[in-house]
Amino acid sequence: MELPALVALLAGLTGLAALCALPGRAEVRLRALRRASAGPAPGRSALRERLAHRLAAVSGRSERRRRAAVIELCRVLAAELHAGRAPGDALAAAAAELPPAVGGELADAVAAARGGDDPGPALRRAARQPGAAGLGPLAACWHVASGAGGGLAAVVARLADTLAEDAALRSELSAQLAGPRTTSLVLAVLPVVGLLMASALGGRPLAFLLGTPAGLLCLTGGVALDLLGLWWTHRMVRTVHAVLEPG
Repeated sequence: MELPALVALLAGLTGLAALCALPGRAEVRLRALRRASAGPAPGRSALRERLAHRLAAVSGRSERRRRAAVIELCRVLAAELHAGRAPGDALAAAAAELPPAVGGELADAVAAARGGDDPGPALRRAARQPGAAGLGPLAACWHVASGAGGGLAAVVARLADTLAEDAALRSELSAQLAGPRTTSLVLAVLPVVGLLMASALGGRPLAFLLGTPAGLLCLTGGVALDLLGLWWTHRMVRTVHAVLEPG
């Protein structure tokens, strides 16, 4: 009877580890959209679920590409301004260097700048896209430079450097977060490994854990500490994501 119980315990802890997997921002948004929308037809629910997971992964990559595109936009814009081009023409040239999907989001801002209007409102609207938050400071720089008569090129160049440093920090933190995620998986699997080793050595761990008061006490305490460890590592990673959320 011990082997089926071990298999059931392994399945349970594996499910627990899966529940503790951290969803990305895109996945959270997709879940909210699914809750807000009407329920899908029964025959299409599985397909929609698979598509949602695919879209979450694709959206995460799209966010990183858009963040890199905003940095490139600022660099090219600063270079064009240093070369003496008018701000509207410089913004149009910089947007033309971006991938079409990203450059198309700046069409309203380019049209406003070329027409002599403030592109700030259009840039702030585009900044609402995931990964495009850097367009908000660009709009502020444009507004201040045009109002105070300051040089826009130097300010945009400094903004590009700041955004690049922020992107590098995000990449470094993402790599560092692999440790806590691995720790959560180890916390979930290690108790099962211990039970399997005890059984292989001829012990009867489940008989002790489930058949004696002291075993039940140890089992309860062990599960509680394991869940506490999973919650703690989950909280650490979510805290880092919350710090990075404004960008």
